[in-house]
Amino acid sequence: MTTFATVVRATEAVELRTQLIAEVRETSGTSEHPSFRMVPAKRLAQGQVVYYTLRITNPTPVFANNVQVNQMIPANTTYVAGSASGPGTEIEFSIDGGQTFAPATDLKLPDGAKAPPERYTHIRWRLRNPLAPGATALARFRATFN
Repeated sequence: MTTFATVVRATEAVELRTQLIAEVRETSGTSEHPSFRMVPAKRLAQGQVVYYTLRITNPTPVFANNVQVNQMIPANTTYVAGSASGPGTEIEFSIDGGQTFAPATDLKLPDGAKAPPERYTHIRWRLRNPLAPGATALARFRATFN
């Protein structure tokens, strides 16, 4: 497991656990019958896509309400447009180091132009529902290794 800056907040003083898992898609078999599997990202080549899964776990005996998770896009990678997902979440992005967040459609550069994905520095997932005791929520995104 590789750790990158992750910030988790909830309404209550609940300590949630996060784990960021980085994987790459490995291809085997023949060109006519390829097979794919996900393997840990240990060595990366320039231009390779990394599949990130963020596990958000509530190890406490109480519900965690209004959970939001801010994840820094790892260094030397560029966010792949449209790849952030998370069931039951609202997703926002930052282009200023995580100071402010907005939906991708609303992110603007200082000159008023739409911010391209290569400018994204952080992703925020807001869970629409409370995270139950013992439950784990998954958030995902892809990034290209530079």
